[in-house]
Amino acid sequence: MECTGITRQLLQNLVTMRLIEPAQVTETGRYLYDQQTVTAVKAYLRWRDLGYPQAEIRRMFQHRFKRSTGESASSEEADR
Repeated sequence: MECTGITRQLLQNLVTMRLIEPAQVTETGRYLYDQQTVTAVKAYLRWRDLGYPQAEIRRMFQHRFKRSTGESASSEEADR
């Protein structure tokens, strides 16, 4: 995550918290991230620096950075 300047530990924490996920995993196990993930990490850093609680940041991620999983809109509505 050279584009964002975050540490490897923070990157792993964001993946563990399921706030981001790699766009691709290479055959050697290296995680690759796309521009959407870089944007999400920058938003996380901005919200964290503004003092938002972790629970609020998680809610904002769910609404703004949800990856397309192939689910229909009706199933997403049922989850709410």
